[in-house]
Amino acid sequence: MFTVRTGTIFEETRLPLRVWVYAIWKACSSKKGISALQLSREMEITHKSALFILRRIRHGLGEVIEPRLTGTIEVDELYVGGKPRYKGVSKPGKGSDRTPVVGIVQRGGDVRFQMMERVTSMNIACFIAENADLSCRVITDEAPVYKFVGKHFEGGHEVVTHSAKEYVRKGTDVHSNTVEGVFSLIRRGVMGTFHSISRKHLPNYLNEFQFRWNTRKMDDGQRVSAAIKAIDGKRLQYRESVENPPYLPKQTGQMEAKFEEEPF
Repeated sequence: MFTVRTGTIFEETRLPLRVWVYAIWKACSSKKGISALQLSREMEITHKSALFILRRIRHGLGEVIEPRLTGTIEVDELYVGGKPRYKGVSKPGKGSDRTPVVGIVQRGGDVRFQMMERVTSMNIACFIAENADLSCRVITDEAPVYKFVGKHFEGGHEVVTHSAKEYVRKGTDVHSNTVEGVFSLIRRGVMGTFHSISRKHLPNYLNEFQFRWNTRKMDDGQRVSAAIKAIDGKRLQYRESVENPPYLPKQTGQMEAKFEEEPF
């Protein structure tokens, strides 16, 4: 049977549309998102239903072909997961069991996120090449993985030496504070709202944070309207949301081949 809900995220739902509309509005208007438990309390639905609603919304906010970033871009990595088991002893980032996320942000523009199995020069190069124009000026920290990437950009590669407590180069605009600010929203979202995000569902959470940052200059009404347009036709079935989908491309062989074909 065909209805106006067919082919949308509302297909075959037994929940009233007011629940869906409210969830979309809360996901778009809340600076750091809304948890499934909070949504279930406010709308008086089960936690399972609230979780599935938010999964559908986050899934719909992704998979959009965006224009390449231009101008000055900042690149950095974030490690998402629990706190180190032993403070001052266990590694908080690289080398730990946390999930790495690489972010690229254009000064005054959009951001792109990618969850990775491993942070390597090749993986980062492929990600940047897919999302940024070669005319960009790249600013990173002193991590060795960025040395290979930076030399291919016409605008040059600037490095901020955080290990020497350099955060803004004196008298210049060389810093990575923009991408650090974007990452702070993810950290606060995980710490204060979601508390725990599994590796399996992290890409969908990144969709939400990426969409919210890229529409930050809109008011809440415009952002909700943009979200509804973005999720149009992107239905996620329950069995798909609980399976183990291949979110990431295999980063051995395929990534290198793609890098050789397109990027630089």
